[in-house]
Amino acid sequence: MAKKTDLTQKCRQLLVDHNIPITRPRIVLLEILLQNKGPLKVEDVIKLSEGKLAVSSLYRIINMLKNLDLISEFQTPDNTKVIELSGIKDDHHHHIFCKSCGSVVDFELNNNLEKNLEQEIQLIESTHNISVLSHSLELFSICNPCKNQSSKR
Repeated sequence: MAKKTDLTQKCRQLLVDHNIPITRPRIVLLEILLQNKGPLKVEDVIKLSEGKLAVSSLYRIINMLKNLDLISEFQTPDNTKVIELSGIKDDHHHHIFCKSCGSVVDFELNNNLEKNLEQEIQLIESTHNISVLSHSLELFSICNPCKNQSSKR
């Protein structure tokens, strides 16, 4: 039980740190995102909430937390909405998408490659007279469980 209390306290502190009023639905969403570490489909968040989050409330909370840079939202290749915490981890990461089951996994580039990518982005900015706000590397794959399942057919 202490673990749940610690998680709830961490969620409360996140909201306080971002000057966001504390509500039970916001705590529930943050607990789910913290417990599951990594991107989650909105449908999965709804299932994991076990009826504690109304769908309409969830979308309002996501939009509010996204506008306050506490949540990142993106689309998978099959246009499924996925969310994850942002601004909590200091690490910049990218995503691997399984084209078969739709799973999404975070990964990080090694520091040298990430630095080279940043330098390339700076060159692109100066060449095209733009300011890049962020970047993301996406890998499209077939995960091993899907690959193994298709080979059994």
